[in-house]
Amino acid sequence: MEKRMETELKLKVAQRDLAKLREHALLAELAIATPEEHELRDTYYDTPKLDLWHNGLTLRVRTDNEAYIQTVKTASGGSAGLHERGEWESALAGPAPEPAEVARQIKTKRIAELLRSPNIVNNLRPVFNNVTRRTRWNILLPDGRQVECVLDAGDIHAGGRNAPIGELEFELKRGDPTQLFELALSLHKDIPLQIANDSKAARGYALLDIAPPAPVKAVPVHLTKKMRLEDALQCMGLNCLQQLEANVPGVLKQSVESLHQMRVGLRRLRALLDMFRDIAPLPEPMAESLEWLAGELGAARDWDVLAGSTLPRIAGLDTGTLRAIAQQRGDELHRTLVQTLYLPRYTQLILQLNGWFHGKGWRDGDALPKGSPLALRAADAMAPLLHKAQQRLRKRIDALDEDNPDARHRVRIAAKKARYAAEFFHDLLPARPVKKYVRALSGLQDKLGLLNDLAVAGTLLGEMEARGPSGELSYARGYVTATAEAESHHLDTALHDIARLKIVR
Repeated sequence: MEKRMETELKLKVAQRDLAKLREHALLAELAIATPEEHELRDTYYDTPKLDLWHNGLTLRVRTDNEAYIQTVKTASGGSAGLHERGEWESALAGPAPEPAEVARQIKTKRIAELLRSPNIVNNLRPVFNNVTRRTRWNILLPDGRQVECVLDAGDIHAGGRNAPIGELEFELKRGDPTQLFELALSLHKDIPLQIANDSKAARGYALLDIAPPAPVKAVPVHLTKKMRLEDALQCMGLNCLQQLEANVPGVLKQSVESLHQMRVGLRRLRALLDMFRDIAPLPEPMAESLEWLAGELGAARDWDVLAGSTLPRIAGLDTGTLRAIAQQRGDELHRTLVQTLYLPRYTQLILQLNGWFHGKGWRDGDALPKGSPLALRAADAMAPLLHKAQQRLRKRIDALDEDNPDARHRVRIAAKKARYAAEFFHDLLPARPVKKYVRALSGLQDKLGLLNDLAVAGTLLGEMEARGPSGELSYARGYVTATAEAESHHLDTALHDIARLKIVR
């Protein structure tokens, strides 16, 4: 029996590029020895109700050169593209799994009890399988650390459906994974790669269920009182990237809510980078690519909101035809977005961002600049960052023309940034004041968000009217304009309350 924690960077490779990658000069140069070739046959087991999968586990029996090995893995954690998971292995006498044998060795009570339960032991059945040609190298990084490099090619078979396997994996036994991203970027220059956000097991289970993956909301950032500010920045950045990338499988299935949560992850990331831009500026090419991605994600979401939220609010009009037109346009943009996420520019951006946060790319060499706030404890250094967010919001509120949609939108952006800043540093702030502050900002965001949706709706309805004017469109435009004017006059109390709130002096 063996238990270990893996740290892996997984990348997808197009079938047409597998041979080219297998013979790539960089891998040949870094390889310690000639690569090994194996044919692997994997069968994944679960209950009819998929109890293991729903509890964050997979159980696999692998046949390799007539030897049988069963493996239990936990669900992946870690940052975008970087997978960390618990793994337990044991040899088997034959092809049938023995989950109780694995459970006997697992110290985590919840996992052990689940694997021993009669429901699991008595109801396991094969749910899908794959056949894989595996090429394995051991390569040596420039800093002397050894990395296992694996290229898998094959097919997954599940429920009468198939999916190709083309996957490159770098596994690091220990240490800083920054160079894994640098290695991937070097290969990406010659061969287009994609971030693999799901394991082979996840792809197999996806073939069993045509429903899109559930949208992934932000998880709280956990900071400690003694953590330095640069470590807090790294933790926050990887948290945002994790949310962004965790929603990609759903976006590729054209899920409206997954797109929404992917945009939330991107907004949080951009707010974080804006908060730290004076002491940890992101390189300009990466910043430009972030703006590009924000624009690509935003267009489809605007039409989703129009079709699913704004038009249904219109009273006195059957908006079914308008909603169908808006939905059609949104669907077109979702399909375009799928292609965007397959572009080399997207993969490059995600690899660069991971490398920047993991490698603390704001440093000049191995050290921080003398006197940098990043060297201070986060609990001591956060106050100027939070104060800056508060002051920006207060100034925009003071200068607000409530009838100006652009000015309202600027207040909304400032409110989001102030809220995200408070949520990022939540663990280091007084619990009751920060809870009140975040709740008030969320309420203001909701009011301003409705007004922004109405303003965007007016623009999109104008585009529809330009293609073919109709009485329905004219009525709808008039309705959203009048509603926006009425709602804008109810902001005074919320704005006044927010302007007085503070979490730092």
